[in-house]
Amino acid sequence: MTQANREFSQDEFYHVFVPYQTASEGGTQRVILRSGKSYEVKIPANTAEGGKLRMKKCGLQGNNVVLILHTLFDQNLNIEESVNSLITNADIKLESQIRCRRIYQLIKDANYIEDLAALHLLDFIVSSSKAESSVGERYNISSQSCKLIKIEQCLEDALTKSQLSEAEKQSVQGIYQCIRAGEGIADFDVLNNLDSIIQSSSLANELKEFYFQYSVTSRAITTDLFIVDLINSSSSTSTSSIDKSKLLDAYSQLRDAKEVSEQEVLISLDSLILNSDIPDDCKVIYKLMREPVTNRQGKNQKDDDIFAKVKKVYDSVKKASGVVPAVTTIGTTIGAKAGTGAAFGTFFGGAATNATLALLGGGSVATGGLGMLGGLTVATGGAALIGAAALVSVASIAQMGSEEKKNLGIAAGVGVASSAAAVGTAWAAMSAFGVAGTGTAISALSGAAAYSAAMAALGGVGVMTGGAAVVAFGAGYAAWKFLGGNKNDPKRQLKELEAKLYS
Repeated sequence: MTQANREFSQDEFYHVFVPYQTASEGGTQRVILRSGKSYEVKIPANTAEGGKLRMKKCGLQGNNVVLILHTLFDQNLNIEESVNSLITNADIKLESQIRCRRIYQLIKDANYIEDLAALHLLDFIVSSSKAESSVGERYNISSQSCKLIKIEQCLEDALTKSQLSEAEKQSVQGIYQCIRAGEGIADFDVLNNLDSIIQSSSLANELKEFYFQYSVTSRAITTDLFIVDLINSSSSTSTSSIDKSKLLDAYSQLRDAKEVSEQEVLISLDSLILNSDIPDDCKVIYKLMREPVTNRQGKNQKDDDIFAKVKKVYDSVKKASGVVPAVTTIGTTIGAKAGTGAAFGTFFGGAATNATLALLGGGSVATGGLGMLGGLTVATGGAALIGAAALVSVASIAQMGSEEKKNLGIAAGVGVASSAAAVGTAWAAMSAFGVAGTGTAISALSGAAAYSAAMAALGGVGVMTGGAAVVAFGAGYAAWKFLGGNKNDPKRQLKELEAKLYS
């Protein structure tokens, strides 16, 4: 590999949406990196779609940063005219057309949209049309950008009110950028804090759902990266002379919720993973994959039993580890270590291109994807891995104490209703709910009761640990509905979406 290629492989990529006026006339834009540090970047006039800006040695471990710019501004293509034509030709009311045109103006200028029903309608009109692919792709990126803007504003507001140090705030911002890129994270404790901030916010449930799908996926990706790296780097003595290929095959089967027939291989895999020094959260997720909390007949255990099982797994892992690892501080580099001693920062690049990202639907910026800016994510495998990661996510938030919440700037009395709805949509396509089955407000519950209510609202843990595919509420709403089985009746979909504008 040449020196130039080595340098390119070390680049850290970010996708940034630039408002129309800024792209046209030039200006500045704030960018937050995976280190958690922010920079004001100068955007040149007449910025083209796909243009790149390079920031030298600003990234993790001194990597160069490459910003890939996206915009609806185009000197040669009138995207607004194309979208307006689609709106005019759509079989919807004049008032609906007016609302869709207003939405486009907000999208073009990178403003958050309160009228989400109109946004969904416009998403559908564009994504289900025969417009040029470049128009559809660029519109989709701009639509997702509006959602991210609100999430990021919410995070900024929460961190301002929190009692966290500047280094801790940077850690949270850095973890969010990893999630935004569709990649692994460095510190599960910081991720739990970030999840709690988002679920306790006043964001619309849909935006929480959008965030949590990616958060859970990052949790799963990180666990997978640690375990696969551990197996690949293990010595023959540590695995009782069992071939690594057999261990990888067994792990892959567990990850997909399949039976593993060779018990000797399973025992060796258990020993390798549970006795390693990978993060405890990875071990917890592995154990929940290894010993599912639903029985083989498909009947869910009681919610309290599920909570007790997750807590028991946590306690057993912590006890075996002997010590709770300290929270990793993220400064200019990510310092978490894999069990092999390799810097976790190396996972953001070459190692992140492994089969995990393809298994979980791709989209990672490290592999040429758009991350959260890409929208719709479909997981084609890893049902047990994702389900276990989701259980850990809900349990971590439900068990967070009042002092921890106070430190994060979370108001007293905020419960798990929003987080449960958020995580649940990826598996059960559910939206907002506010009370437990007993009629008690979930926000008034805590501990096992809160977890139990959250699981009940999700339809039971089975919806999170079963199924072959996970479809997120993302790229447009249209694609999600098409995948849901209504692709043969787009006219009906259009009318259903329009009706929501007036409900």
